[in-house]
Amino acid sequence: MYGLLLEGIGESIRKRFGEKVWMEIRQKAGIQHNNFTIHKTYSETLVPRIAKTASSITGTPVREIYEMFGIQFVTFVGQYGYDRILRVLGRHLRDFLNGLDNLHEYLRFSYPKLKPPSFFCEDETREGLTLHYRSKRKGYKNYVLGQITQVAKIFYDTNLEIEILSEDESLDMTHVVMKLHFENTAYREPGLEVVIFSLYNCINLNKVLK
Repeated sequence: MYGLLLEGIGESIRKRFGEKVWMEIRQKAGIQHNNFTIHKTYSETLVPRIAKTASSITGTPVREIYEMFGIQFVTFVGQYGYDRILRVLGRHLRDFLNGLDNLHEYLRFSYPKLKPPSFFCEDETREGLTLHYRSKRKGYKNYVLGQITQVAKIFYDTNLEIEILSEDESLDMTHVVMKLHFENTAYREPGLEVVIFSLYNCINLNKVLK
């Protein structure tokens, strides 16, 4: 777990509940760090401990705490320039969703120990698409929902509704299938567009790397 994620979580708590609450959460959760180094790795147990303690202290359901973490993270990473990367993944929300795995591969240059989730889109129509989310981590579904809805709102000015179709959590894998409902005006019938989209992503990611 990289410090970038944890620093974003601390920022979200401070903005929502204040510095004193963040200090209380850290103390009760047994976390010595007030700030985290973004490129340093930390224990995977920190996020669940912070979320459960924040829920206990504030009376906010854990699922809402995770969603808050995800929403705030989209804004938080902007101060490190990662908003530029998000913007070049595509002109439309469906492009962004189809390029999520490419985004995580790019981030491996800066975070070589990254253990990213995997995303797969299918059944795309003008009314949305079905998104598969797979991760070796447990409990991050609402974090992902918060991120996706915030990206849709900030970068694509799109109202997004998410319907959970299924959830499967085994010992080593979480698999969530969700239906994303939005006005998908960029949708075209499969064909040459797939090739054009792949070239578009390659060109723009190369621009960011230079």
